[in-house]
Amino acid sequence: MEGTETEPLLGPAPAPRRTRTSQDSKRICLTIALLGLLALIGSITICYFLFFKYVIALRVLSLNVWGMPAKVGSEDKEARIQAIGEFIQKAEYDVYFLAELWMRADHNTIERLLPEGYHISAYGDFALSTCDGRLLPSFCSGLAIVSKFPFVEKQFLEYNWHGDILKLDGEYFARKGAGRARIEPHSGVLVDLLVTHTCAVAPDYSYTNAYYREKQVKELVGWVKNSKADFVVLGGDFNTSPTDEETSYSDLKSAMVNTMEEFFIEVSEWLIPRRATYANPANTYSYMSPPVLYDYIWHKATGRNMIWPNLFDVPFLKWTKEILLDGQNTTSQMSFSDHEAVTSSLLLWKSIF
Repeated sequence: MEGTETEPLLGPAPAPRRTRTSQDSKRICLTIALLGLLALIGSITICYFLFFKYVIALRVLSLNVWGMPAKVGSEDKEARIQAIGEFIQKAEYDVYFLAELWMRADHNTIERLLPEGYHISAYGDFALSTCDGRLLPSFCSGLAIVSKFPFVEKQFLEYNWHGDILKLDGEYFARKGAGRARIEPHSGVLVDLLVTHTCAVAPDYSYTNAYYREKQVKELVGWVKNSKADFVVLGGDFNTSPTDEETSYSDLKSAMVNTMEEFFIEVSEWLIPRRATYANPANTYSYMSPPVLYDYIWHKATGRNMIWPNLFDVPFLKWTKEILLDGQNTTSQMSFSDHEAVTSSLLLWKSIF
């Protein structure tokens, strides 16, 4: 008889089973995580090449330059406009939205200081033909756009609603509206740039002009919705806050995205005094008034296009003023305007569909 009673029936006894250690589990988890990350990166890359033809970075600044004549209430106007022009000359942004550039001479100052290769809307592009701008800003809009890219077309869109003719704030005679300039930062990519300045609150806060401002914003939203461009970027002084009891902000939000709100997300990060654009505590001209957010950069992408803001800021732009203090010459850092600027870097994603 082959074999013995002690010989296994199924051949040699199997080797002892090796138990999985915690180190093995960590290796497996790490491998799975790396494979997942590679899959995610691959998916994003594939989606990018499948759905997006171009990604264009657009650096934008919006500023109310407070360009009323001194006899109407502004301070240090000529010096401030010169400083603003010298700042634009540095070419740190691709697009500059300017409001309250009321006077022809101030517009000429900005134009004279343009960086090489930049373009500015002509003084009469965004105004009625009756606008003069030499003595008073009557029938003018005070709007201008400076762009690194040539203008494909320009248009002034006048609001049908203005202030009360019986009020002394001048809103009725300002003839405000929106200036539209179309640019093509890349072949086949059209961007409508719009700058506006809506009806202002009374200087003494005795009335808000909300009735007229709401009408103006509804017209503005209609123009935005009718744009045939791939992207719309809107900047300016809207004279309305998200906390106001009027429909202006919500109407804008129904059609566009507030870049500041999108970037910061949390209200505690953006709806606060240090990011106020009028009467900011750091503003040397208007710090004594209640701080409020009036100036914005809005955006809208049509179709399957997308816009992502990768930066937003409320910079404190200053110029140096020489003053006489106690019989001695000294200098002081002054704000560019009674408003602070808002800036953003936008990524424009152009879909191939």
